[in-house]
Amino acid sequence: MHEVSLMKNLLETVERVAADEGADHVDVIHLRIGEMSGVNSDALQFAFEVLSKDTVAEKGRLEIDHVPLMIRCRACGSESHVEGFVFLCPSCQSAEIEIVSGRELEIDYILVDDDECGEEEREGHHGAHYEGR
Repeated sequence: MHEVSLMKNLLETVERVAADEGADHVDVIHLRIGEMSGVNSDALQFAFEVLSKDTVAEKGRLEIDHVPLMIRCRACGSESHVEGFVFLCPSCQSAEIEIVSGRELEIDYILVDDDECGEEEREGHHGAHYEGR
């Protein structure tokens, strides 16, 4: 279960960001995980729940955006979702494709405690945050 190792590394980054921001806790950790990344989101969520105890992320939440595996055909230019890991253009059956999304495994942002900002600002992701791209 490599998700435990991934979460340990993620929480180290979160601790560093919170310290840099002078924050007592982290409200949201937002990840983008591609369909082809090989990461099990449920296992990652479980690892977060277990490993975040006694850290700045303990009362925060982990949010995950799942990024679909998308290709662009170099022959006809169409863009489509890959089904069943068949890397052929569904429009023209060409194998001349490029992957445009679906391999991501990244921190999109970390929203840290900012008591000065209101709830409506938090929902809009204003205030102190770290963008990891």
